[in-house]
Amino acid sequence: MSRVSVIIVNYNGLGLIRDCLKALELQRFKNFKVVMVDNGSQDGSLLDIRRFLEESPIGSSVKLVPFERNLGFAEGNVEGLKHADGDYIALLNNDAAPDKNWLGELVMAMDSDLNVGICASKLIIYESDIIDSAGDGFSTSLKGFKRGEGEASSLFNRVEYVFGACAGAAIYRRKMIEEISFLDEDFFLIHEDTDFNFRAQLYGWKVLYVPTAMVQHKVRSSIGHMSDTEVYYALRNSELVRIKNVPLALFISCFPEFIMGMVTEFIYFAIKHKRLTSYFKAKIDAIRMLRAMLKKRKMNLPGAKVNTERLRELMTPVFERNYLRKRLKKFFFG
Repeated sequence: MSRVSVIIVNYNGLGLIRDCLKALELQRFKNFKVVMVDNGSQDGSLLDIRRFLEESPIGSSVKLVPFERNLGFAEGNVEGLKHADGDYIALLNNDAAPDKNWLGELVMAMDSDLNVGICASKLIIYESDIIDSAGDGFSTSLKGFKRGEGEASSLFNRVEYVFGACAGAAIYRRKMIEEISFLDEDFFLIHEDTDFNFRAQLYGWKVLYVPTAMVQHKVRSSIGHMSDTEVYYALRNSELVRIKNVPLALFISCFPEFIMGMVTEFIYFAIKHKRLTSYFKAKIDAIRMLRAMLKKRKMNLPGAKVNTERLRELMTPVFERNYLRKRLKKFFFG
């Protein structure tokens, strides 16, 4: 048994996956195995992976799990977990290349506190000095967001507790997964980590941001920035997170910010970026999934160990100066 199982989900990652695997090959922390899930790639990347593993010194430590169809990020990782035996489960995007100290820094952080269920990495946009994610937050408009997005990579250098982690490069305690379950396959991709982060917080697990666990990230290289796929799943899944996880008292206390966020979201996506069809399809499909999400809600909330006041303390107020500044910048220039 290895201490860490690293799960990578690949989908048409030719030109990406080799950099990811080479970065794992160079990790200073060696007590890990890799589960590589291929989601029915049609671009030759599966063959490229096989060739790399034949040549690589970590090839014998990689279990390749190919599928004939695209399961999505969430279900792909769920399938990967079935083949993972580590005490810690690390997730890594196929378009991410971690620093050589990445895994060791995450393991050391997890070992330091048994109450930590998740450790977040510092993701930097590939070949830039701009942060993609310094852990994840959750605002009082009831929506997840990337901390530090768009800021200089020299910032956000303090180890601190945060609301969540970007699943593109994070580590999870198996004990926590066994308690709260893993990623929800119904999300397919985008905000599956927000849902997971929220469940972790509901059950009292801590999330620690580890700035020394650094990763280069080729952001949205698989689905494209502001593509119909990205817009649809981002908008649909943000609703699913709320339905599944947000306690009624918290929803009521955040209602004004929630309404403001919904109006802003409509203007930004449906009007500014002309994604009216994707917008309404996402919201209609979220309504269609209401019964299934409410059923999961009944399973989630009764076991919650954290009260509404504590959750509110962990959230970012929409009128907090830095948050509001970044939201306005993204709204007008994004």
